[in-house]
Amino acid sequence: MFGFLRLIRGICGLVFALQVLGLVPVLTWLSQPDAIDGKMVAMVVLKLAVLVVSGGLFFGLRKLINRLHEKKHGEPHPALAKKAFAL
Repeated sequence: MFGFLRLIRGICGLVFALQVLGLVPVLTWLSQPDAIDGKMVAMVVLKLAVLVVSGGLFFGLRKLINRLHEKKHGEPHPALAKKAFAL
């Protein structure tokens, strides 16, 4: 079960990272504010929503995995207890 939860956490982390990279072009919009239209704003809102959900799952699953591992083995998961971004 820990492996499956860690796999889901890895997928959420990948989606999170892709959304962050997908928001980089928004910085170029600052030089041309008159070129921004409704489609662009909708895309940013959608990307931010996916970013928040995937980031919440990524960091929330870390806490869940640590809690379940501690309940079963008496100590936090060895890989996740040290680094927040470890898979």
